[in-house]
Amino acid sequence: MNIPSVGWTIAAAVAIFVLDMFTPRGIAVPMLYVIPILLTWLVPGSRITAVIAGCSLFLIALGVVLSPGEVTIAVEVDRAIASALLLVVAALLVIQKQSARQVAVMQEARDQSEERLRLFINYAPVALAMFDRDMHYLALSRRWMTDYGITEDVIGRSHGEVGPEIPEQWKEAHRRGLAGEIVREEEDRFVWATGAEQWLRWEVRPWRVNDGLVGGIVIFAEDISRRKQVEEELYRQRARLEDLASRLLIAQEEERRRVARDLHDDITQRMVALTIDLQNLSCGSSDSDSTHAARVCQLSTRAQELTTDLQGLVHQLHPSLLEHAGLEAAACELVDEFEERTGLKTDVTVRNIPADLSLDYATCIYRVLQESLQNVRKHAAATSVVVRLLRTGQGVGLCVHDDGRGFKPSHNSPERKGLGLTSMEERVKALTGTFRVRTKPGDGTEIHAWIPLKPQNVSELVREAT
Repeated sequence: MNIPSVGWTIAAAVAIFVLDMFTPRGIAVPMLYVIPILLTWLVPGSRITAVIAGCSLFLIALGVVLSPGEVTIAVEVDRAIASALLLVVAALLVIQKQSARQVAVMQEARDQSEERLRLFINYAPVALAMFDRDMHYLALSRRWMTDYGITEDVIGRSHGEVGPEIPEQWKEAHRRGLAGEIVREEEDRFVWATGAEQWLRWEVRPWRVNDGLVGGIVIFAEDISRRKQVEEELYRQRARLEDLASRLLIAQEEERRRVARDLHDDITQRMVALTIDLQNLSCGSSDSDSTHAARVCQLSTRAQELTTDLQGLVHQLHPSLLEHAGLEAAACELVDEFEERTGLKTDVTVRNIPADLSLDYATCIYRVLQESLQNVRKHAAATSVVVRLLRTGQGVGLCVHDDGRGFKPSHNSPERKGLGLTSMEERVKALTGTFRVRTKPGDGTEIHAWIPLKPQNVSELVREAT
């Protein structure tokens, strides 16, 4: 409260009361009580106005008693008019002060809101700028200034003037934003005039005025160049790993062929010759040396069993039928052996397999089938198996389904997935194919593998990435 203003108001009221008291039934004097009421306009708050108005009404009534002279109708009318005028003026002042206070509160809230908005934009961790309908700067963040090399005050200046390197597609996005549309791009490549490359994630969003019309746009931009570099490096590393895995699988198959060939051409042949020699020796023994003959016969049987085991090992390492008769014959033989060994009913369908399918592709499908049947034998506890090997579109597809116990898949944990499934997936992906497993506990397992007939070489992918 302004103390000098209150003092002048009280002094004016006292002076008017003294004048009223010594004026014989003054008619015009009560009107002067409006002056103290008006003086309260200088004092903040509406309470002082109400207090002075109440005191003035009391003094007007008291003046009737204390002033000399006769009370007439004119005096009463004069006092009533003065009181009514006093109340009207006081009410108008109270309303005006309350309105002024509300306006001040609203202005303060608006100023605080604008200040918060300014601080938010200024210190936003991303590039942020606000424009009017003519694309003049209204506000911008420090990050925007840093990212785009702005070192001076640009408020009120045109965006095209400050940053002339604006591609046409960005200008189109600005126009769409000014038309009321929200436009965004998650990954946008931009090449500066200097040749420097920058990747941005940006969004253009309109802002509206009170009548709902678009007042301008807000542009949000984030430099994701570093993230893109990391992603590209990860892609190159992944391509190199896939190429390495492909080479490793090829080397593994070549080593299998070499070991199988060496076993077949050398060790197995020598075991066969040894078995024949032992059988001849057993047949040539005399009846008198029955103990020696029985021993030789026993050794011959063991040698024959060892020879059979070696032949089976050679077949597992590299089935010669796959190389000489093709995938269809090798797959049917593998399924027959599985059915004979396990006693499981196996329904197999092989159709339209290309006769000229390369050995690498045939080996991939064969190994997936072999590993799938092995998993069924070890883990599924199934009663029936269905095998489908078909040419589909531009590739060859394999499906192995069993009605066994199934399992809970874990897509994010290769260790829990198992080395067998991981190996199958790597084999198929090395030939740019697709591999997936459908399973759930108690509902069997279904393995799908598909490879294109003319896949792109993984080494070419690595060279393109680098």
